[in-house]
Amino acid sequence: MAKGKDSKKRRKHKKTPSTNKCKHCSSGPESFRFMGNIFNFDVDLAREIVGDGREPIELDHDDVVYSVDICRIYPEHVDHVNPKYPGIIAHIWYPEPDGNVLHGHVVIDGHHRAARCLRDELPYHVHILSEEESRLVTKSGPDIDTILSDLNAGRTGVEQRETVEAGC
Repeated sequence: MAKGKDSKKRRKHKKTPSTNKCKHCSSGPESFRFMGNIFNFDVDLAREIVGDGREPIELDHDDVVYSVDICRIYPEHVDHVNPKYPGIIAHIWYPEPDGNVLHGHVVIDGHHRAARCLRDELPYHVHILSEEESRLVTKSGPDIDTILSDLNAGRTGVEQRETVEAGC
């Protein structure tokens, strides 16, 4: 993503200092896998993209609960995260065997912050990537360009259904 001279730089997520060595607080490249290894997202690129100054929105409580419930949360890590940083949601497309295409959303960054917000009864905020941005941060997944091309061409047997999922 090209940065102009007026673009805002996103601050790195700062982890709350800890007296113990939490293995989940390590730095380095970050990605997020969804549905096993079917989807893999570049979280670092997603953070760079949402650092453009867009406003976060508050995620509905039920979606926060769902997002936390279906992910692996490490309780020892929850105290080390800073809930002031919004999570990130990406669009996903998934072809069903019958030719229908499911279109939904998935939290790709911020599950432990969401868990902390639930525990501490705080609102949880997220940035939402556009469809194009979501394709940019998807390192692997179904061939979305072919799927969308088929949908736009009106190929028979391909129908898009909307689903809204905020989980992983």
